[in-house]
Order: sequence, then structure tokens, then C-alpha cells
Amino acid sequence: MKRNSYPKVLHLLLVAFLILALLPGCAQKVDSSVKDNESKLSTTTNATTKTEPVQQSNDNTAKGNVVKVSLPIVPPLINENKTGAIVDLVKAMAAEYKDGEVTIDVYPMARSIENIISGTADCHCPYIKNHNVTDSDNLFYYTTEEFGKVIFVLYTNKNVTGLTPENVKDGKYKVQIQPGHKEYLGDLPEATIESGLQMVDSGRIDGYIAAMSTCDQIIKAMQLKNIKRQYYDTFETAIIFKKTDDGKQKRDLFNTLIKKIKENGEYDRIMGELNSKEVFIPDAE
Repeated sequence: MKRNSYPKVLHLLLVAFLILALLPGCAQKVDSSVKDNESKLSTTTNATTKTEPVQQSNDNTAKGNVVKVSLPIVPPLINENKTGAIVDLVKAMAAEYKDGEVTIDVYPMARSIENIISGTADCHCPYIKNHNVTDSDNLFYYTTEEFGKVIFVLYTNKNVTGLTPENVKDGKYKVQIQPGHKEYLGDLPEATIESGLQMVDSGRIDGYIAAMSTCDQIIKAMQLKNIKRQYYDTFETAIIFKKTDDGKQKRDLFNTLIKKIKENGEYDRIMGELNSKEVFIPDAE
């Protein structure tokens, strides 16, 4: 019995020895694996904490503080190459906007207004404010700080008698108006400024109503001699924004910017001479 038990005892001792020999190695491999995993997780977490919130914050700030201004082509106030008094005025306001950025693009009049409706741009200027509008209508918010004005004049042929601002809509006379202004001037046929003034000068139509600042210059440039002028109406101009909460906030911002450029003298420097000329002087008798 004892002889048969010796091999079993030796076998058990050998197994125990092997187990004791292998345990430290196994423990070392498990510890090493845990450390590697902990190190990787720690790095990833730190990277996420440091970069993602900062990137997100920067993106949101940029989107919230950029105001896209859409300007219509109305020479000489706004030229296609982004020059003119109104362009300079917007740039002066942009310089006072310390918390963000203002971008400027120039478009034909109808497209510029459509940019606000579609949301392509944040605001359009200048826009004529109708007499019954204070700070908003069904479509837009309007700046309420005084921005400028437009004088409309009735240009008539010198041989026409009896045509006055009070009876232009009676249907007795052939009167046309500057395009895009039916809301202010009435539902009358439209003609481009050059064409309208030429037709008045030649007697093809009796009268033409349009913005004085542009027409007076064109009459001189084209040397039209057969036209007389009558004061028609004056409208304030404003900057318009889409009628949303964001639009209202940006409108309030631009009210503040207009105040600032008036206080620092930039408004008068840019618009002083133009505004001084925006006064109707009757023709000499």
C-alpha cells in the first residue's frame, strides 16, 4: 500500500509546485492589462473634456454673433462693387459691434428683400417705412432709430398743366412711377428711372414719380430740359429684419449701433452732406 502511494504523493507535489510557479506571472499580466485600459480611458476622457465643449461653444458663438446684411443696388448710395454712403454707414456700425461680426452682400432690390423673407440674410437696408408703420408690420421688424429719409418728387412735362400730387391717381393724366414703390406711390404703371424721365421730357407721358436724390442727378446727366418738379411725399427709411424673436433681437442691436455712430460722429461724417441735400427746393419760377 505504501509503495503504491508514493507516486501519487509525488504527482500531487509536482502539480502544487507548478501552480505556485505560475500564479505570479498570471497576476502580473492581469495588472498590466488593467493599467493599460485605465490609461486609455483617462486619455480619451480628458480629450473629450478639453476639446468638445470648447469647439461647440465657439461654433455657437460664431453663429449667434454674425449678422448678414443684404444691401440693394441703388447707386450712388450702394454700388455693385460694395461702395457708397450706405455701405460706409453699415461698416461704421460693424466697427461698433464689438461682440460679433457684420457681413455685407449686394443684390438687386427685389432679391435683397427676398433674402430676409427666406432667411438667407438677417437684414436689408435701406427700406422705406410707410407712414402707418412704427416698429413692425406683418413681415418685418423695423429699426426705430432715425436712419434716413427719401423724398419723392412728381416730375411733369413743362407743357402739362393741371397735374398735381393730389390728382395723379384720377386717371386723367398718364403718370408712371419708379419700380417697386406701389405700396407708397399707388397702383400706377412702372418704368425705370431713365425711361420714365425721358418719356416725361419727350411728352410721351405727363408725369413720373420717383426718388428725388437719384432723379435730379440723372436729369442733369442726361441734360433733360423739358421737365418741371413738384414735391410729392417724404418717407423715413429703416433697416428691416424678419419678424422672428431672432429678428427682433438683431433689430434692437442695430438700434443701439445706429445710436453709437451718431454719438461718435460717424453718422454725420458719412450722411451729413447727403442729408443736407435731401431737402426739396422748388424750381425757380
